[in-house]
Order: sequence, then C-alpha cells, then structure tokens
Amino acid sequence: MIILLGGAALFMSSCGKGGGENKAARRAAQAKARAEEQAAFKVAVTPTLDCLPFFLMKDSMLYDSTKVDLRLKPFNAHIDIDTAFVGGSVQAGATELVRAVELRRTHRVQMRAIAVTPLQWTLVGDKHNKITSLKSLANHMVAMSRFSATDWLTTIARKRAKTDDIIFSVQINDVNLRKQMILNDEMDAAWLPEPQATAALGAGNVALAKSDDEGRNFGVIVFLPTINDDASQRERQLEAVKTAYDKAVKLINTHGLKYYKALIKKYMGVDDKTISRLPKVTFPSTGGAARADILAAEKITFQKHTPRVKIQ
Repeated sequence: MIILLGGAALFMSSCGKGGGENKAARRAAQAKARAEEQAAFKVAVTPTLDCLPFFLMKDSMLYDSTKVDLRLKPFNAHIDIDTAFVGGSVQAGATELVRAVELRRTHRVQMRAIAVTPLQWTLVGDKHNKITSLKSLANHMVAMSRFSATDWLTTIARKRAKTDDIIFSVQINDVNLRKQMILNDEMDAAWLPEPQATAALGAGNVALAKSDDEGRNFGVIVFLPTINDDASQRERQLEAVKTAYDKAVKLINTHGLKYYKALIKKYMGVDDKTISRLPKVTFPSTGGAARADILAAEKITFQKHTPRVKIQ
C-alpha cells in the first residue's frame, strides 16, 4: 500500500511539473505573438475593389518578408477603420479624404496620404420600391455613412432631386449590409462602392447617380505615424510596403480585374457574373492626394439637422 501511494505521489508531482512547464511555454508563445503583432505593419482594409492591391500583395508575397511583416486587418465599414486609426492599432489603412479630414478635426489624428485609390460610389435605387430617379427618392430612405463622402453625396442628391419632400439619410456603415438590404428590398436606395454596386445593379436595380459625376477622387491609403513606435523602423517598413504596392498596381493594371477574379471572390464575396461586369479600373501608383481633392474634402460640412436613422 505504501508503495502504491508513493507511486501515485510521484506521478502527480510529475504531472504538476509538466503542467507548469506547459503554462510557461504557452505564456512565452503568447508574449512572442504579441511582440510580433506589435512590430508588424498592419493595414486596415475593406472588402472593396480599392483594396485589391493589398490583397494581391498579401497572397502573392510581393514584399520582402524579412523587411516587413505585413498583416491585413479586415473591416466592413470605414467607421470601424476610424476606430482603429484613433486607437493606433494599425499603421495604415484604406479610407476616403472626407473621413480623414473629419477624423483629424475631431480626434486630432495625424495621417498622410501615401496612395490614391479608385474608390467610387454608385447610388443604387431599389427596383421593387420603384426608385428609378433622384426625384423618386422623395419621402424615401438612402443608406449612407455619416461624416463621409456618401453623407455629402446624399446632400448633393437631395438638391438635384428638386423636391420639397424629405429624403431620409439612414446610417448603415457596413457596405455588405447596404448591398444586402437593396437586394432584399429593405432599403429604398444606397451608396455602394465596387464590387457591391455592380452586384446590386446586376440584380436589376437602378443607378441613380455616381460619385465621379462630381469630379472628385476621395479614395486614399493613409499612413499613421504613432508616438509609441520606432519612427525610423516604421518608415523603413512603409517604404517596403510602397514598393510592393506599386508592383501590385502594375500587375493589376497590366492584366485587368478579371485576371484576379479568384482574389476578388475570396476577399469580396462576389460571384463570377458580377466580376465579369465590373467597370474598368486603373490603380494609380503611390503618391499623395491631389491638392484640389484635399481642399474639396476640407470644405465639405454636414447639416446637423438632416433627418437620420442610425443602423450599425
């Protein structure tokens, strides 16, 4: 009996030691993962066509992984990317100039444009609700995002509709939710980027207006220098990212969107039919935003008393 108890005690002691070692190993692995995550160059992206160069960079390893550990952080709404910008959890991200100006004004977030993107929006009217013109939006709802280019575009559409009736701005931040609400006849109209706009139009809905009608290009990739980082290291990473981005842009512009349909399906969730109907898009190489576009974004103000409904 004594021998059996001694053996049991020895076994339990051995297990306890092993468990402690496993916990220590897990803690060490977690600490290493946190350190690597902190040091990585993190880019906020959305499931939209303007982010295609980053998806190609990541899947094709167009960058030198010894120079930069590139990690994409997916979001479905620019407002969630704003939160990442304010919190400093990413080093760069895809956004638009109107939001960038508003973020700088309200949260003093410092950022600089490192590339212009072909981000555009189409105002899509729901066919079953018989929204076939801007005037038919009277007393109906438009899905947009507050303090953004789509907010401003809704104001422009309201003026061009030339109606005394109310056009309601409905805050729906998630671009895929906006698309789905149009497809499900749950929204009268919505500002959609690509490929969501083409998907909605492919279902028989109507294009009421396009953002490029206003002659402005607000799509940008921004870099955010943060005070807690090694500034020189971040700048070195940035240069590696920009080099890879330019490689991706050249490949996309050379081969066209359809050549990368597998990437578009993977990251944007649309089918072959939608991809075949996408408009031709040209991606600019890295460089700052046009001064005229920056000034236009800075001049945009928002009506505080416009009727709104907020849906996340």
